[in-house]
Amino acid sequence: MSEQIKSLLKSLSVLEFLGQFPNGASLQTIAKQTGMTKSSAHRILSTYESAGYVSQLSSGRDYRLTMKLLHVGQVALNSDVTGFVKPYLTQLLDAINETVNFLAFDGDNILFKDKLEPSNASFRTRTYIGLHSPAYCSAAGKCFLAFASDQIREAYWQRNHNTMRQLTENTILDKGAFFKELERVKERGYAIDDEENEAGISCVAIPVFNKDGMPIYAISVSSLTPKMARLGFDSLAGIITKTAKLIEEKLF
Repeated sequence: MSEQIKSLLKSLSVLEFLGQFPNGASLQTIAKQTGMTKSSAHRILSTYESAGYVSQLSSGRDYRLTMKLLHVGQVALNSDVTGFVKPYLTQLLDAINETVNFLAFDGDNILFKDKLEPSNASFRTRTYIGLHSPAYCSAAGKCFLAFASDQIREAYWQRNHNTMRQLTENTILDKGAFFKELERVKERGYAIDDEENEAGISCVAIPVFNKDGMPIYAISVSSLTPKMARLGFDSLAGIITKTAKLIEEKLF
């Protein structure tokens, strides 16, 4: 093994060690536990600090990882997540024989990362993989906003309320009514698009949470409103929730 590779592995061991100490660790502790001299550990930490991956606490002594690593990890996760969840989405499709969507939150919109449709589908929704759609009139968008803080909800509303459109007679454009709807979503654990985006089409969505309880993705099922009513939103939500839990257990 070359000296360069050895140096790289040694540097990575510092990051992995700091990952065990969310509240930070001292230079002396890092050096001792990684088997380095204090000067070597300090040189590595200074490099990471200049690159934004490590920061020193206000005390000026302890070091900890920054959110930049979370961003890098999220990019890696997103690059492979669609392929990872495909088998679970396929099982869900086989179980309910209705359109299944896998979505992420992208800015103030939802992003369709995957879409599976029955081979014998009597109709096709207008959505497609890669589509960005407004959050306020979608079940998945409500999932993300329902479990966000009051500050995030308020900021979302202030940024978007002037551009919200009455897409159907059921689209919710009143702030009070919209926020009450988000509270209902949070209470029951799933969201409904009751023909709020497209007349005749309804949708139910379940959030996929990370270990911190934040909704990172959503799984939704869409179909003609009469069929969704026959299947029952509660019943569908229960089935989708099982899929969401499996993904959470494997992904996070």
